[in-house]
Amino acid sequence: MRTSSWCICGLALLVFGCGSDAKPNAKAAGGANAGAGGSNGTAGSSTGGGGKSSGSAGNNGSSGATGSAGMRNNPKPPLPQVAACDNLPAPGVFEEITPEVVRQGIGTKMSDGQTKGGTFAMAVDQVNQGTAYAGTLFQGLWKTTDCGATWNVIATGKNAEEVNTGMNWTLFIDPVDPNILYTNSGYGSNGLFKSTDGGVNWTDIWSRESQPELAKAFTYNFANVVAIDPFDHLHVLLTFHEPCLAPHPDTCIVETNDGGSTWRILDGEPSWNGSEGQVIFFMESSDAWLWGSQNSGFWRSEDAGKSWTEIKDMTTSHLQSSQLLRTKAGAFYMAAADGIWTSSDGKVPNWKLIPDTGPIVGGLVSDGTNMYASTCYFPDFCDDARYLTSPETDGQTWTEMKHPKMSQGGNLGIDKAHKLLFSSNLDAGLWRVVVP
Repeated sequence: MRTSSWCICGLALLVFGCGSDAKPNAKAAGGANAGAGGSNGTAGSSTGGGGKSSGSAGNNGSSGATGSAGMRNNPKPPLPQVAACDNLPAPGVFEEITPEVVRQGIGTKMSDGQTKGGTFAMAVDQVNQGTAYAGTLFQGLWKTTDCGATWNVIATGKNAEEVNTGMNWTLFIDPVDPNILYTNSGYGSNGLFKSTDGGVNWTDIWSRESQPELAKAFTYNFANVVAIDPFDHLHVLLTFHEPCLAPHPDTCIVETNDGGSTWRILDGEPSWNGSEGQVIFFMESSDAWLWGSQNSGFWRSEDAGKSWTEIKDMTTSHLQSSQLLRTKAGAFYMAAADGIWTSSDGKVPNWKLIPDTGPIVGGLVSDGTNMYASTCYFPDFCDDARYLTSPETDGQTWTEMKHPKMSQGGNLGIDKAHKLLFSSNLDAGLWRVVVP
């Protein structure tokens, strides 16, 4: 069954943590699975899971993280193409660009009792500059090719209904091939989908149907957050919004080295709470990962998930599109529950909270010169969200940007060619602003 209490669950999580009683839709993702890849033979023998639980060898072909040592180089992406974007707002002026259909649909009920909402995860195409994508809460996946002036539902082909009828809270564009996208369908079909034609057609790459053996490690196969390896675009990680089943520990991560055709299951740290939404990021190498959840906090692995070390006192909020950035100088900045955390090298002992940069930071991006952040990435938590900026050469002093009063901050995207900052604020709207 679906649940219509996602906001209530999320608010409770900020205080208490959200258990597995908020169940996703139990049906498997429909549609054709041609080309999705099966799970047979993808993981080798069950020689033990990743993490520290050496006794939890997977029963569904799961293996350790040894497979993460695939190729470590990316082909060069195509040269950037810059679209003509007319009628941009004056510099520094926030302009709402929510698709009208989405704006009108916010708050309306679906036939199954779910409540439609605004835009959620978004992604900006760094090759076709002027193009961006925005997921929504049960209102379809949208695309713009003119910097947000106009939007169209892009998922119209294979598996479009599966993609359009869920919450799209993870959305990524392949850094080498901008026609390849990944997104989820939370509280819809629950699966993970991949497009190779710019979002028109979608292949189910994680569900009970496309991964019949590995999927036995989960009850619902409730896909949560994707991370694409910046050094190997075919190397992808996926977390879940539900516990793993025995003999695995409570939390599992799945990994592919071929863009989702085949996967392996990695066991997480046994102490982690698997019932929460979990985020994951690549750090300075293909084997350096950052994982986090509300109650379990942030943990770093330097060996592709074989072992993990906790980063003390650093916690994430519930919403899944919170962001990590790395500057040109190699410093890391992480959007966390109490503010922006930073580290010169991403190593465990070196993370520190930057004062007065919270609460509940979600969006965090850089144009290569200036960084931008958005706070209050949760509904009804703040009277007015803040937008902050700091030069990459500084990072300790964050200045508040002038903006309209907003009840909620957003997931951010940056179009460097047009100096355009996007902010997807769920029910508080989709916005753009020209930055310096």
